Amino acid sequence: MFTLTAQDRHGILIKEATKKGYAEATVGDSVNLSHPNSKTRRGRVGNQIANTLLTGESQGVVEPDFRIRKLTPKECWRLQGFPDWAFDKAQEVNSNSQLYKQVGNSVTVNVISAIAQGLG
Repeated sequence: MFTLTAQDRHGILIKEATKKGYAEATVGDSVNLSHPNSKTRRGRVGNQIANTLLTGESQGVVEPDFRIRKLTPKECWRLQGFPDWAFDKAQEVNSNSQLYKQVGNSVTVNVISAIAQGLG
């Protein structure tokens, strides 16, 4: 059984549509923040991974002080395999909202590269 107390913190309980009714998120886990009161959502916690990036600002990460912090646009771009210079160039002319949308509508560069090499 998992219990949260002020003295002995292990993680954060995230509501999910499972038998337990929740998933445990620990430091470094990603959390899908969209539809927090949904009674049908599952797979909201990514154990040491980032779940699918969407076009909105719906991903967070559990910090060492057990707070959930939203991923920054730059972190999302890095997760998709884009170099920092490409993000910096896009940031000059786009709002954060647009940066999230652009990366959410993109494909992961490393994965597409590996597929292309395999077809090669």
